[in-house]
Amino acid sequence: MLFLHGYPEFWYSWRFQLNEFQDRFRCVAIDQRGYNLSDKPKPTESYTMDELVGDVRDVIQSLGYQTAIVVAHDWGGLVAWEFAERYPEMVEKLICCNIPRPGAFANKLWGTWSQFKKSWYIFFYQNTILPELFCAAGDMIALDRVFRQEPMGIRNKQNFTDEDLEAWKYTLSHNGASFKYPINYYRSIFTHIHPGRQDLVLEMPVLIIWGTGDTALDYEAAEESLNTLRNGVIKRIAGASHWVQQDEPDLVNQYITEFLSLES
Repeated sequence: MLFLHGYPEFWYSWRFQLNEFQDRFRCVAIDQRGYNLSDKPKPTESYTMDELVGDVRDVIQSLGYQTAIVVAHDWGGLVAWEFAERYPEMVEKLICCNIPRPGAFANKLWGTWSQFKKSWYIFFYQNTILPELFCAAGDMIALDRVFRQEPMGIRNKQNFTDEDLEAWKYTLSHNGASFKYPINYYRSIFTHIHPGRQDLVLEMPVLIIWGTGDTALDYEAAEESLNTLRNGVIKRIAGASHWVQQDEPDLVNQYITEFLSLES
């Protein structure tokens, strides 16, 4: 099982799933490029989908495999969806948490006011100076706001402790890390999420897990995603935040277990 984290996270965001599945699968949760201990190339062009998808392919092959069960969240999900399109033969099953298919998201972003206004930060991140200053200000208070405070934060607050918050701060301030590199994902996003983006039909089994309390993404995009999945299903978790695999780990793990037990 290969786990791909979102923004602004790192491998540890999958801690509850790693503990659950480590005895049944070989579990690998990576730091995507620009995060924590992974390489941090400076050019914005180093964070295009070509590069990010290539990283996933290279990780699977370097581990000695030709296929994997891919589990992803948020930005990791955008990468996973694209990886499944380009390398369908390498994806046994795909599980995406609170992230719709890129084309479905593009339709909502450019076609509805609801998603457009929720995505204000994507446009803010196109500025080359202010976003890094904003995110790092006040001892990274922005992290506390998005992970622990309403309206976006994790509902089950015991699942994101003070120690967890400090771990996040550390990974974004040590070993050459900063917000610059994760934000570069957004500075390359419009080459991928653009008007007219079309999703290819995927044949492999796909599970979308969706916390209905997500304030960043409209659920309708997840429903639209089913239109291009030959074997797709959605499991909703009522009230769970965008950070669903941390917010409701028991339910997420249950749904993953049930999904993996089904015949392909």
